Amino acid sequence: MENKKNTISACLVVYNEEKVIEKCLASIKNLVDEIIVVHDGECNDNTLEIAKKYTDKIFVREHAGIMEAHLVFAYEQTSSEWILRIDADEYFDEVNLPKIKDSINNENINLYKFKWEMWNGFKSVYFNGLSKECLFRKKDYHFCGIPHSSGWSDGEKGNLDIFLHHRPAYNNIVWTSFFKKMKKWVPIHAKYFFSDLVNYDCFQVDNDVWKLKTEKIKKYLFFYIIFEPFKNFVGQIKNGLWKSWTGFNIALQQYVYYTVLYWKVWKIKKRKK
Repeated sequence: MENKKNTISACLVVYNEEKVIEKCLASIKNLVDEIIVVHDGECNDNTLEIAKKYTDKIFVREHAGIMEAHLVFAYEQTSSEWILRIDADEYFDEVNLPKIKDSINNENINLYKFKWEMWNGFKSVYFNGLSKECLFRKKDYHFCGIPHSSGWSDGEKGNLDIFLHHRPAYNNIVWTSFFKKMKKWVPIHAKYFFSDLVNYDCFQVDNDVWKLKTEKIKKYLFFYIIFEPFKNFVGQIKNGLWKSWTGFNIALQQYVYYTVLYWKVWKIKKRKK
């Protein structure tokens, strides 16, 4: 079925988000043509009741503990030309909706990047280089449902001078929050390097793309433990995170995360021998 021209489908993967989801959905109801909500496992709060006020396209899937495990499924439910991937703790200012709608008429751009922000529990924190790619033309987009992975699009990218506000119900900058999330995510993430431990789906790209990459990583795992986190850190610093202490701190957290991740992969590999 051909996707509807100049329309947008919003995709949200959520887990007990009653504190923040209404602000998100209210901000996009006049922007998008349909809203797809996927809940990661059984819902234990009022998230789905709130979502029902904005859409009937609600799905509850087996709990995976990580958002990316459900994104391919969510994308496959869409019927629009464009997809907006937005989290429950994100929202747009209403004044910017016409500009976003107008942007999808540009036939030369297949993916848009928005300004993004962090939240310290009291106020938003923004610095140059902090952005998020989340509006893309469906037919030209490719993605594998791997934790913390980004998709890619054929063709040109565009930058919109618009904030995608990010307001979680907690301080997501401090190290205590980081360590809490890392403790949860790393054991899940590490399993995706072993095809016999986890299943994953890809969107408009062969699943072997990720499998071949993991084989290379496992073959040269020592070098990845030592050099890949540093490469990631330098890349983020060059992207503008060096311009503030908060940005440097976030880049450092990513360095720690990927060092621990590859160490965990090494431990699983050693145990499986």
